Amino acid sequence: MTKHSSDRRALLLTGDDTCARRVTQVRKFGQISKLIWFAGLLLLGWSALFAYTYRSPFHWDDYHFIRHYSWDELSSTFHGWNDPDKIETPALRPGATLLFAFQGSIFGENIVLQRIFMIFLMWILLAVLGLLLLELGCGVFQIGLVFVLFVSSRIFASVNLWLTLGSLTLCYVFILLTCYFFLLWVREGRMLLLILMLICPMAAVSIREEAYVLPIVLPLVWFVSSAWRKHGRRVLVAAVGVFAIAAVHFLLRRVFVPEAPSPQFTIRAAKALLVAITASWLPGGYKTEGITDSVLANIWIVLLIGLVLGFMRVGRSSSRRQFIGACCMGCVLALPAIAVPRSFGIALPTLAFITAIGIAVGEVYHQLQPPIMASKTFRFCFVTCVTLGLVVGIGGGIRRSMYVAEYFHENCALRVERDGTFIFNLYKRHATVPDERKEAGRARLAAAGIYNADDVWSLHKDITECPGDYRRGRESREALFLPKYDYLSF
Repeated sequence: MTKHSSDRRALLLTGDDTCARRVTQVRKFGQISKLIWFAGLLLLGWSALFAYTYRSPFHWDDYHFIRHYSWDELSSTFHGWNDPDKIETPALRPGATLLFAFQGSIFGENIVLQRIFMIFLMWILLAVLGLLLLELGCGVFQIGLVFVLFVSSRIFASVNLWLTLGSLTLCYVFILLTCYFFLLWVREGRMLLLILMLICPMAAVSIREEAYVLPIVLPLVWFVSSAWRKHGRRVLVAAVGVFAIAAVHFLLRRVFVPEAPSPQFTIRAAKALLVAITASWLPGGYKTEGITDSVLANIWIVLLIGLVLGFMRVGRSSSRRQFIGACCMGCVLALPAIAVPRSFGIALPTLAFITAIGIAVGEVYHQLQPPIMASKTFRFCFVTCVTLGLVVGIGGGIRRSMYVAEYFHENCALRVERDGTFIFNLYKRHATVPDERKEAGRARLAAAGIYNADDVWSLHKDITECPGDYRRGRESREALFLPKYDYLSF
């Protein structure tokens, strides 16, 4: 073979590689577009189902968090409490306060625009999640399944319905972006990707402390990816860099906000972590009341166990590795429950465990295809059981989401009591609440028979001593009533 013919063949191979890359990019762009549109339609469907919540007024921490801030107040959050009123849990979260200031200055008292903004943040979260899962090798069907299970779950309603938790959603966005740019940087090694990967955790830790677990999460993300045996040095560099960012923020937090809570490694903390992990597997929540909720939860658990056993029996080793890695990520992402367990703080572990479910469903279905499994009866039984399980999971999640929305009803006694603590300044320190918002709150509470601080204390006493009187009003909701589940319950 002559040198000329060898060069021409090399050029042809190079052209084929370029063409293949372009085809792959076009296909991936099409997948991303489908997922973004599907996420948007899913959120529109959720908004239509819960349209009545778009008029739900500011609640609890919203009263003094989401407002206009002075420059002195904003600057103080970079070297002190994120709450200038010093009422909330002590924390160094300047990014969260900047978001609250943006919401308060741009949307003001327009509650509908505030809630549209919350849905927009969720749309960004799902879009970034889709990008990450595509990079990890998940199919469009699996990612769509993750979207559906998450949006229909209790945790989605819990995070989306409380305006203050927009900061939590934004923190999750930056955590997922860190994982996404981490994957790209490890594979491609471009400096720009490394810079973006380091900027995102800086933003995340400035908003919420949940980002402290990123140094452990990143190696697990790489373990789940298809090329996990390669580029170990880059993975180590990324983990060390993100650890340094988290460590610096932790030290600054100890210096500027010494009152901030720290993890307590006790039996009680271990129980809280176990509850958070368990609740993350359950779309309808950990706590159940009544026969219907208990039956739905038990059916979901039985079908979930069956799916996992079937997957471990027929799944390929690569899929098992991804499944185990996703479960480990879920456990790590639930670690913040050791410090302060929150019913609304398990969105990321829920996404990790739901991703594991999607991996299991996709793998078992693949193994049951005709070239591998010839039995049509067995395949039909599997599809039927999985469909039933998904219907139960989605239905149970939506049912519990409606109970979450019930808590935000204006006549909910727990909501009225918690709103009253800000409206009538029952904290030790004065809460900065916009006048228009405070007057609107006073009018709503007056319509419920709460006119002053003494009425708030009386309501608290009545709820504690005679809850049955308020539970009977759940059906009509014309007077003060107690919801089936407290918003703060798992």
